[in-house]
Amino acid sequence: MEVRNTGFALVIAALMIAALMIVAQWALCAEARADSYRCGRKLIRTGDSAAEVLRVCGAPGYKDRGQETLQLGGAEKSASVERWYYRKSRRSLEHVVLLHKGRVVAIEVGAR
Repeated sequence: MEVRNTGFALVIAALMIAALMIVAQWALCAEARADSYRCGRKLIRTGDSAAEVLRVCGAPGYKDRGQETLQLGGAEKSASVERWYYRKSRRSLEHVVLLHKGRVVAIEVGAR
């Protein structure tokens, strides 16, 4: 005679459902941060210069300026940034490269 532990199976099933919901929420997030962005066979990373981004990725599809809260010198501060928008194709995600004082400070991955 086989005895099954249905309580344990229910706990495992509930944990699996919770994990799937977390992954789904993360995947559907409208915007996320990335440390790098691939342009062709090369990468740009936080800390790269604006000249390096132009050399590797070319001119952005669109640029704008604004204020962002950044980690500067170990503290969060409001700073002026340039946003450079890149999209490889109509079906790919948009990447926004944030520059402060000529350096990449963040790369955001946006919606399609």
